[in-house]
Amino acid sequence: MNTTSSLLTLQALKSARVSLRPITPDDYNILFLWHSDASSLHLWWPDRYILSFDEFIDDLRKRIRTYIHHIMMVEYTQGNEKSVVGMVYNYNSNTVDRYTYLCVYLPPEYRAQQIGPEAGYLFAEYLFAYYGFRKIYAEIYAFNEPSLKVCRKNGFVEEGRLIAHRWFGDRYWDLHILALTVDEFKKLPRP
Repeated sequence: MNTTSSLLTLQALKSARVSLRPITPDDYNILFLWHSDASSLHLWWPDRYILSFDEFIDDLRKRIRTYIHHIMMVEYTQGNEKSVVGMVYNYNSNTVDRYTYLCVYLPPEYRAQQIGPEAGYLFAEYLFAYYGFRKIYAEIYAFNEPSLKVCRKNGFVEEGRLIAHRWFGDRYWDLHILALTVDEFKKLPRP
């Protein structure tokens, strides 16, 4: 990797209050805790198994090898305190057609603080600059109006809607498919 790419990658992973870093085995406990919250499990991936800790670690490692392209932890700095507050990952990456799917997960207690959009921006910047993707997709349940609003505000355009596609709670929900192109991303202000 040349020096320019290294600097760009380092820059893309930090802002004044949010930073991204690779996961480590030390993160497995908090990832397992988040994954075990059945009310949010549908936000992780389509199959929603409740697993033991060891099964979760095996499943996560398998997904990293086969499904997830890159996964990072989201850290939030407030004063002198730095806390792990979520994760970002991309999946179903296609290196020929140069697109990928993005997931930003924060537990409920951090969702109102605008950390998610900032982490998503930093991760998208990293994916566009470092991997050369031309388009990033987001899949969002129709009931998740806050995420739909944030995505649309940040340059994502709806490319499709799958009607009554995924089960959650007591019914099937529509699934919005939104996309952000690298050209639209370049127009956005950096956090």
